[in-house]
Amino acid sequence: MIPFNKPLLSGRETNYIERAVASGKISGNGKYTQACQHFLESIYGFSKVLLTTSCTDALEMAAILINIESGDEVIMPSYTFVSTANAFVMRGAKRGE
Repeated sequence: MIPFNKPLLSGRETNYIERAVASGKISGNGKYTQACQHFLESIYGFSKVLLTTSCTDALEMAAILINIESGDEVIMPSYTFVSTANAFVMRGAKRGE
């Protein structure tokens, strides 16, 4: 049997998980999210990094940032997760014919 989604633990991960849980902030803009954002900004020279809690959140923000409006057409793969389309449909985009 090949293990599926088995986490690789290489050091102090469980310690960090315990700290995050103890802080009461395990999602959103907590200490570790901010540390990761700053790390990516410094390593890659990005002016701003914003981590999201899901790809759905990222797609919804992208639709807002590129100003998708009613009647706009967005092309995407036919075989994808439903939230890929929902992010744009919620802003009024139409499906292609």
